[in-house]
Amino acid sequence: MNFWNEQTLKEALENASFYNFPENWSANGLVIWQDNFVDGNMIMIRTQGQTKGMIPKDHEDLISRSSALIAKNAESLFKYNKPLIELKYGNGDALIKLSRYIRKHFKGKVIGVTGSSGKSTTTQMIYNIFSSRYKTNSNIASKANTTWGIAWNMTRFNADGDYWVIETSLGGGMSRNSAITKPDYGIVMNVAPVHLTGEMTLKDIAEEKSRIFHAMEPKSTAIIYKEMMHFDIVKSAAEFKDLNIITFGESEDADIRIISDGENKFVINGETYVLNSEFIGKHILLDMAAALAVVVKENFDIQNALEILRKFKTLEGRGETSQIKLNEEKQITLVDESYNANPLSMKSAIIAFGGKFKASEKVLVLGDMAECGEESEKYHRELAQPIDEIKPKKVILCGKDIKVLYDEIKDKYQTEYFETFEQLNAELINKLNDEDCVLIKSSHSGNLHKIVSTLKNIKL
Repeated sequence: MNFWNEQTLKEALENASFYNFPENWSANGLVIWQDNFVDGNMIMIRTQGQTKGMIPKDHEDLISRSSALIAKNAESLFKYNKPLIELKYGNGDALIKLSRYIRKHFKGKVIGVTGSSGKSTTTQMIYNIFSSRYKTNSNIASKANTTWGIAWNMTRFNADGDYWVIETSLGGGMSRNSAITKPDYGIVMNVAPVHLTGEMTLKDIAEEKSRIFHAMEPKSTAIIYKEMMHFDIVKSAAEFKDLNIITFGESEDADIRIISDGENKFVINGETYVLNSEFIGKHILLDMAAALAVVVKENFDIQNALEILRKFKTLEGRGETSQIKLNEEKQITLVDESYNANPLSMKSAIIAFGGKFKASEKVLVLGDMAECGEESEKYHRELAQPIDEIKPKKVILCGKDIKVLYDEIKDKYQTEYFETFEQLNAELINKLNDEDCVLIKSSHSGNLHKIVSTLKNIKL
């Protein structure tokens, strides 16, 4: 049975006007853009003065398949003869009201995940584990982790479910995101130099990330990476809210400890659990450790969880590995890390890539790391250190910010530089050899994900 009906909507959207609602009407959630629409969704419409929602003239087919329309200044929408909700306030305010209303009626557990890197992978791992046994929802498939993305995703979640696993970014403000999700678990994966603007510091990012605890009830659970930068700030924020704290990391005193000594292992409550003996990057093991912290606290069977983690496939843009045939003479192994990048995730990806493939095969294709603040040049230069650790065959750089790295490494490695992704896109296939293993990583704004798309869509 759908959660949303005329009565629940009237309670959630006070002072709104309702038109054309038939008896026993219901809806399976709300969307604000077309990519995530499924039949029966309500559609939020962007009318004059609004910034959120679909533009009706571009999506009349979806409107015909929708269950209702929601908008401010809705006079132009009566022509569609659909159930219509006319708002007295902005679309953004309506999204917040709807998400808070369904959260109030959800009796399961909310697991909130944030961090400068690893939050998407950790969210997917937790979802995979708990959805194997319980009614579980997540926003991971939509990649919508700002306030507005979280809010409309929540309208589509099962109010009678057991778990909601929600990836949360700084977009829209972490305190507000915490207020609408009200997590039972707040997971902080790490803090890295990203989203730095003006005079912001890494300490400011740590303080902002720790605001995931803002709306959590006392004795709820904070899960924190033990070796993260500014751990003390995040730990103090959890203590201020009187949260139970579980740590994960490599330290002997971490509650969930990772060990990689030929076997990948986790030490939990003094007992050692073996995952496997395959090569797995440390950053992925840390993501697993965070997921296992929830497993332990929820009394989920650890061995069952490990079996699910053994089968975990890295996500598109976040480490997905695939075989790509470039032409009749060349086939490469592509490691796609093109979704985003910051100094921490870039270093982790490079080192993990180096551990998995032979030196003679390794090609790095690296782009700019955006929003690194005033020390951006320093952070780009410092990528020489993980590159020196793995000693690749070739390094290809793309972007204005990463040009400084070219100057650091050009005399050590076969290195090429392209200022724009269009230039690189036109030349990359010619720069690669048969059996190369290629890591592509940059911030999303560097557009290297478009190069990945080009490679994956080669038609022979």
